[in-house]
Amino acid sequence: MAPPALRSRVPVYLLTGHLGSGKTTLLASWLRSPELTDCALIINEIGEVGLDQYTLYGATETAALVANACICCTGLPGLAAALADLFWARLERKIKPFRMVVIETTGLADPFPVLQTFQTDSLLKERYQIAGVVTTLSATTGRLTLGRYPEALSQISAADLIVMTKTDIASIVEQDALFEVASALNPGARLANSANASLNASAMLVLLSTGRSASAKEDASFPASSPREKHGHSHSAESFFIPLSALDSQMLHHLLERWISLSNPLLLRLKGIVELTDGSFVVVQWALGDTRAKLLPFTLARNLLPAIRTGLTVIVEAGFNVRGSFTVDEI
Repeated sequence: MAPPALRSRVPVYLLTGHLGSGKTTLLASWLRSPELTDCALIINEIGEVGLDQYTLYGATETAALVANACICCTGLPGLAAALADLFWARLERKIKPFRMVVIETTGLADPFPVLQTFQTDSLLKERYQIAGVVTTLSATTGRLTLGRYPEALSQISAADLIVMTKTDIASIVEQDALFEVASALNPGARLANSANASLNASAMLVLLSTGRSASAKEDASFPASSPREKHGHSHSAESFFIPLSALDSQMLHHLLERWISLSNPLLLRLKGIVELTDGSFVVVQWALGDTRAKLLPFTLARNLLPAIRTGLTVIVEAGFNVRGSFTVDEI
């Protein structure tokens, strides 16, 4: 049994998974559940303009953003500072008390340096405790990402719970084959399926609690980088932001289709908030493996719209010089 000082530390859940694997969709569902009431949230996004903090706005009263940096490398100081700020603000009663912290990493993050920080930073080691690592794995693109991107392998290797997402659009044969690969990479992880965020927070917490024991997590020693990246961590992707003024919905669809067709398969992610000429706003989401971009009405955090930079964050494979392809000249 852990000593009293350790039992009183704030549990931290790390949610990771490669680009477009469904992390934010799951998290949005979990944050609406009573099990995650009084949860503090730290969102990490790559790119100069974030999206997740707006789509998750209102799900918790205590949230922080580590933006335009990956918390496994350049963003580590920002993560440590965010956790320290949360601790002191709670202690000084400047914010509502929270019982746990959930950290959503960017899809490019290697979790191992993040986990090691909780063992090396004095305040984090004393006041916080890693309670579980959840990794999302897309049933449609999981084999591709695991075969192509080192950070995807690290995310699976670090997981206590692997959640296969998008199972509604993948065959049972495909799912079984992918689970076999994931199990071979991390035999100790629990496995679960989720279609349209069907895995609820209660089931997630039960799976974590019946997986690796708390003492095993406490005694674990996390390397600064995954065993597959002993020669140093480097990202396999980069991002840039394209500001967009108000567009007709048909023009926006045309623009997205042109960009996707010109840049596949080296285009990894498109996401952002775009204003339409009728005065409404839409959330644009596309990830590797999607047949077309999704445009959803933006209904959350509308009071923040004046401060939001409308446009799209584009994430491509590193070294893929496509900025010239992402133009609006044709419209």
